[in-house]
Amino acid sequence: MRAMGLKTILLGAVLVSGLFSYAQAGSGRDVVRLTNEFRTSNNLPALKLSPLLESIAATHGSDMRYHGFFSHMGTDGTSVADRALRQGYNYCLIAENIAVGQRSAKRVTKDWIKSRGHRENLLNIGVTEIGVIQEGNYWVMVLGRRC
Repeated sequence: MRAMGLKTILLGAVLVSGLFSYAQAGSGRDVVRLTNEFRTSNNLPALKLSPLLESIAATHGSDMRYHGFFSHMGTDGTSVADRALRQGYNYCLIAENIAVGQRSAKRVTKDWIKSRGHRENLLNIGVTEIGVIQEGNYWVMVLGRRC
């Protein structure tokens, strides 16, 4: 965790589960549903789906897929915080989980739940919104709270 004044950036650990090329319609929304089920089973409120956070996630997912890399840092040197601000998301809290290779929303959600850093992001009481995309074999989740 890294505090920047009143703003906080949280980055989950990285998950790699083999490399496959495929696409599934609606898989990001399925991760949102599964994440909210996990949160509510842990006595936390469900997160609101944010098209803007989906767009921020899609920007990074496309970058990773197109350039063939896997990192929280974009090819242009941007972090999730930079990408959020660039796209007009004025956050007080922002977090990102990334993964590669999982074949389903259920699998990537289970993998994130099993990983300490990712789980902390999923259960962060401070976030209120979520956007998740699957770009080929890459998964990007952005969680946030606006100021």
